[in-house]
Amino acid sequence: MNTLNIAHRGGAGLWPENTLAAFRNAAAMGTDGAELDVQLSSDDEVIVFHDYRLKPEICRGPDGKWLTKPTPRIKDLTFAELRAYDIGRANAASDYAREHPDLKPSDGERIPSLAEVIKIAKGAAKPFRLFIELKTSFSDRAVSASPEALAEGTLAVLKAHDFVSRAILVGFDWPGLLHAKKLLPEIECWFTTLPQSWFADGEPPPEDDPPPRPQLEALRYWAERGISPWAAGYDAVNYGGSILHAIKAAGGTGWFPMHRDATDEAVAQARALGLKIGAWTVDDPADMRALIARGLDALCTDRPDLLLKL
Repeated sequence: MNTLNIAHRGGAGLWPENTLAAFRNAAAMGTDGAELDVQLSSDDEVIVFHDYRLKPEICRGPDGKWLTKPTPRIKDLTFAELRAYDIGRANAASDYAREHPDLKPSDGERIPSLAEVIKIAKGAAKPFRLFIELKTSFSDRAVSASPEALAEGTLAVLKAHDFVSRAILVGFDWPGLLHAKKLLPEIECWFTTLPQSWFADGEPPPEDDPPPRPQLEALRYWAERGISPWAAGYDAVNYGGSILHAIKAAGGTGWFPMHRDATDEAVAQARALGLKIGAWTVDDPADMRALIARGLDALCTDRPDLLLKL
């Protein structure tokens, strides 16, 4: 079995994230697909952007100046207004730029629509899949569009462009995935999970990037009581403590965990339930080799060039 090489945000370690330039380059490089984040603009266009607000580290205004906080919410701007910002490079003075030292700028890139990315995918020389994250906020519903509205908008675009069979919906906020499956049962949904160390006893390791203590305690409180807003009733505690059984019960096609959670034992359990398995975000070749050996269906990476070499 071949493990799919999926360029995270189009290959954010190499090109400006979630841009048409990134998706074109990922397709030209020969990857199997790309992961991208979708949200709704104020005029209900399905657009591609990761953060709920314009990101100062990568956004310049029409005057060419870097944005400063507080920035506007994506949901409050029209698609035309969003297109006014240049997202083709990272601010050299930012931590983001230091964390992406190999990123090649592409000035003039604008926030794209999902429809524009699909056009690139359909024009690729080999089959090119899209892992589409439904980006909605479970901790504060006012920050983004509702999960149901985004799911409906995304499915409408996929159907209009005949791309349902080559799309996989992913997301941490499961109500959107559940709504999508209700509306279109054949759509593939791989349920994304937060690092499982966040819900274990003790302190999560720093490499799992845990949230501040108050937020972590809130997440654990919800999960322990089976009332997590992101799970819509499909908490692990309601399924014998198994997040995989919860995903199966929810109708998931696959499981999309943080890569350190895809252990031999967890992979075996997922396979026994008939779930496909992908992992995010895998940038170290040693981790890539280990996960390929475990037979994962897909690896999501900022460095698709490194994965291609394997």
